[in-house]
Amino acid sequence: MVGLGQEGSRAIHSALKFHVWDKQMKDGIDGAHPLKPDIAGVLGEETPDTLFWSPPVEGESEMVIPVEVKEVWSTLVLQAGTYARCMFSASPLRQFVLVIGYDHQKRLLRFLVYHRAGLTASQPLELTSVEGQKHFVLVLFSILTWQTRANAGFPAWCNEAQLYLPRSDAAVDIVRILHNSSCVRGRAPRVYYVHVPAASGSKPTEDLTPDTQTKGLRRSLRIQHKSDSQRSKKSGIDGKRSSQQSNRVAELQGKKSSQGSGRNDQRRSDPSKGASKNSQVKVPRTDNERVLSIVISRNRALGYELLKVEQEIVWAPPNQLRLDTGDFAAVKLSWIPGRGLNYVLIEPRLLRDCGGMFGVPKHFYSFRAHHQNGCPTTNHLLLPSPSENPDDFRWNLFRELPENPEYRSLLGHVIAFAGHSLVSAKDLPSLIRAVLHAHLGYYNMCQKNYQHRDLSIGNVLMVDEPVKSKPFDIPDPKNQVQEEILRVCKELKIDDQCTGFVIDGDMAVDWNTYFNEEHVGTKSGTAEFMSSKLLDPRQKNYMHSPLDDYYSFFFVTQWACVFHASSPQDPSTYPELLEGLRERIAGDANMRDAATLTITGKGALEPEDYGAFLGQAQPFLREWWHECLQELEPKWKKMTVSQGNNIDSFRAIAELGLLSFLKIARKYVS
Repeated sequence: MVGLGQEGSRAIHSALKFHVWDKQMKDGIDGAHPLKPDIAGVLGEETPDTLFWSPPVEGESEMVIPVEVKEVWSTLVLQAGTYARCMFSASPLRQFVLVIGYDHQKRLLRFLVYHRAGLTASQPLELTSVEGQKHFVLVLFSILTWQTRANAGFPAWCNEAQLYLPRSDAAVDIVRILHNSSCVRGRAPRVYYVHVPAASGSKPTEDLTPDTQTKGLRRSLRIQHKSDSQRSKKSGIDGKRSSQQSNRVAELQGKKSSQGSGRNDQRRSDPSKGASKNSQVKVPRTDNERVLSIVISRNRALGYELLKVEQEIVWAPPNQLRLDTGDFAAVKLSWIPGRGLNYVLIEPRLLRDCGGMFGVPKHFYSFRAHHQNGCPTTNHLLLPSPSENPDDFRWNLFRELPENPEYRSLLGHVIAFAGHSLVSAKDLPSLIRAVLHAHLGYYNMCQKNYQHRDLSIGNVLMVDEPVKSKPFDIPDPKNQVQEEILRVCKELKIDDQCTGFVIDGDMAVDWNTYFNEEHVGTKSGTAEFMSSKLLDPRQKNYMHSPLDDYYSFFFVTQWACVFHASSPQDPSTYPELLEGLRERIAGDANMRDAATLTITGKGALEPEDYGAFLGQAQPFLREWWHECLQELEPKWKKMTVSQGNNIDSFRAIAELGLLSFLKIARKYVS
């Protein structure tokens, strides 16, 4: 394919050519077999010898537009989704990914545009007809008119090595990736650790591989009353006249996005892939099967032009906090779902009211990302408008109709803190102390009438050296439980030195309005850390309470102990029982609960079988489970029977849960 004359010579895809491929890609998602797209759209005149989703060095060829050929659209869409997931992993902040699908039996072609709400697809184009050929060429010509990376959906203000922030006069350096979620549909949170360099300061040199302790968590979203297998197989795709939209394409996240069919997706069983790379449970491969993990090359990223884009600050504190030369900060970006165009975001308000409190990092500001000046980064143009009936725009490939379209916008937060994963705690007392401080941060949110609802291994972090925060306090204690909390905190010498923090807040609710909202049975959280009741599809219209969040704290801490960094890096040297336990912890709810029973049971976890750290942590986890959480269950049930679900009952169980945990933790950190 050639460009468009003089104008085309400036287009970023003017050298786009398609080649019959059907060979393995040289990089991919950890744990999956290398993918083999049928046709590859790449830049350059020559047919490449090898092809990467994200080339590690200059001179290697990059996949621009993959093409999948099949005769069944349902399997084709899922397979194309695996390609989209790889391309999002190579460019995490891009707005959309284009894949071409071709039904070779009926000779029908569709342009498949994957985005954070699922899929938008063209009507089928019949390539044997003049009209179909005309529309096919028109779409390709429109791609050739893209003059900038921003036209193609890439952020002009971030090249994955540096980024421009609101209020920053110069680009800041991305030091490392603190957290990354490899998915297509969903919030896809990505957290950068950034540094404001001096004018002549040196830049980081290592490639941007996500922190191995927090990358790859499967998802963090509103979970429906369905099993994972049902969610991956029962989905629908919205369509809209000449373009058909979908907001649920078989999840296309974590293990879902690798569940296609055909030659490209024959995977070995690996229970860890449904949850996190933290587990490090790897499937042995032969030499000719080995595939590199997708890595964003810093040197290559620096080659992309970086532009300062005007981005709307949603909230900023009145004292106008600014990042100064030499400062470090964390920048979190995620695709927030909206309930219509006027949806009020909770997270900026939570950060405004709680930022800097004990256990909650200080907040600089929140902003709506714009990939170009005047163009908010959303998926709204790819979905039917809220005033239209979604049922008119569906492409029903699967047995179950989708929900309403998910209108998502990219929202950023800048906070003055970046910690590390709990799995890297230097010892058990340090871990317990950090979790204790994070509990107080969670309760501080409750004091301001916010409930977090997504406590996960990526959202509870720690530091080695304490960070000065506002001292923990309960102003004007109103009951005996609050007074006792303050007394135990005094015994624990809780002051203004904090080592554990709760971050994130895009699943949070405001108790002032939450109990008057319509509830349709959706549930929030990251599945590996949600309570069993939240994950139980039989629990209809179950309201996510602080007790469920305290269970999440337990599962987060249990995860940190089971996957502690003191374990050997080579999976072949894991103690056999520890490896099995890791597989169950990272599995479905039943597997996790079975692993929890092993950990909290009467039998001792011997170090030679389960590792020294987990063996040392077992008494603490056992006591926390039986003498705190299990005893809170009947109290909460009695509360809901007498009071129902309301702000008073939620606050009361939050206080009881905090106090009971403090009393147990006191024995291990005093």
